[in-house]
Amino acid sequence: MVNDPYFVLEVPADADDGAIRRKYLELVRRFPPEQNPERFAAIRAAYEALKDVNTRVRHRLFECGRRETIDTLIEELACRSPRRRVPLETLLQTVLGRR
Repeated sequence: MVNDPYFVLEVPADADDGAIRRKYLELVRRFPPEQNPERFAAIRAAYEALKDVNTRVRHRLFECGRRETIDTLIEELACRSPRRRVPLETLLQTVLGRR
């Protein structure tokens, strides 16, 4: 699917923040905006959708059509973000407050 940010950035769905950022920078160098404005715009939009844990969760809940429970996503956040744990209340306010 072309609109899938994981496909555009050429990263797996379980990629962490560092891997997504490295791949984004690599693609920006390979497709500079002056030479490939459409491709750059798609890369930039994909990175904006996946740049941190909160935006990835929001994307997975509301935009990509996957049917995952909030419990599954919270468990995933806890496993992937050992340095930065997002409190449940903050996550729910962020995700559910911006419908």
